[in-house]
Amino acid sequence: MPKNTFIAALLLSLLPLAAQADWYQAEGSAPLSLGEDSARQQALEQALADALLQAGASLTTVQSVNNGMFSGQRLDIAAQGELMDYLILDERRSQGRLWLTVRADIWPNQNVQPQCVGRYRPGLALTTLPLQHPEQGQIGQIYELGGAVTQRLAQRLGDSVNLMTQLPHQLTTDPRLPRSPGLRQGGDLLARQQQSRLLLSGVIEDISMNDGNWVDWRFREQPRQFRLSLTLEDGLTGETLLQQRYQAQSPWTFQRHARVNVHEQGFWQSAYGQAVDQLLARAARDLVQAQSCMKAVGNILQQSEEGILMDLGRQSGIQVGDRFTLVHRRQLQPGYYSEISARAQFVVSQSHPDYSLLTPADGAARQVRVGPGDILTQL
Repeated sequence: MPKNTFIAALLLSLLPLAAQADWYQAEGSAPLSLGEDSARQQALEQALADALLQAGASLTTVQSVNNGMFSGQRLDIAAQGELMDYLILDERRSQGRLWLTVRADIWPNQNVQPQCVGRYRPGLALTTLPLQHPEQGQIGQIYELGGAVTQRLAQRLGDSVNLMTQLPHQLTTDPRLPRSPGLRQGGDLLARQQQSRLLLSGVIEDISMNDGNWVDWRFREQPRQFRLSLTLEDGLTGETLLQQRYQAQSPWTFQRHARVNVHEQGFWQSAYGQAVDQLLARAARDLVQAQSCMKAVGNILQQSEEGILMDLGRQSGIQVGDRFTLVHRRQLQPGYYSEISARAQFVVSQSHPDYSLLTPADGAARQVRVGPGDILTQL
């Protein structure tokens, strides 16, 4: 996508201006192996997208790759302002990458509201991301790359999600099981054993590179692929919230027979490590956005004269004043349930780190009785 087309697309996708502009500074980079012009374009687009994110935009990226080479990206933006101008403050080359520091002039728009403003942070279990083809790790002896990438992604997610468990093994739901409307299936074991509603799984599909001969290694930078497939699933409903593939290519700057420790900063500061890290940053943004619209679903621990005890609390974003409705849930067979709303509302009166106390908010709630398996869903 040409630079002017990219800027025009941003301007057309955003709404009219407010009265005062704000300046945002951001940085972007791209591998020089793409070519000078393509690297500069990609670095600029990345920096401008990050500036819009600082201004409150919601961003989704879709990469286009032909024959293993980056050919462009489409950006879907729900922005809180309009990009008016930008200034390149600095351009440098380091570790086989072109870096741009950009200052963007963004006019805020007070009339645009974020798509999702909920505070609910469902528990998330992250499984180890294995190498689909371990033999591809021979160059560099990077067989532990899957574990290192998993840890790096967890760091990227940080406090933006409620990361409760990192599983040392692969865990995926069975896509062959039917998920009929009105029935919940699949998440009970995960929720009960791991205290997590969401399951993030995936696989590193490709880290290949050409072995080449000594002439190639002596006089040319050798490119290496990185392709990652991620799936974010709601274990309670069986819904797939995100299924995305991310791909990058960057020079492998280590010696041909070097043993590379993927857990050390030397790897992550290399051209290839930085390319993977930026890819993980994009993935983390997509994952945060994918779970931002979810409504809380809590299990009832106990009903007493004081109210109803629910297994969600401040750690999940639950606050005093949040309202829930009671849903009667009955097991039809193992893993399958029917649900009927009781039309009874409860309000959170106390919120603790990992549980909350709810009291009746209407007459129906004062009369209803809770049975085994009943749940509370956020309004």
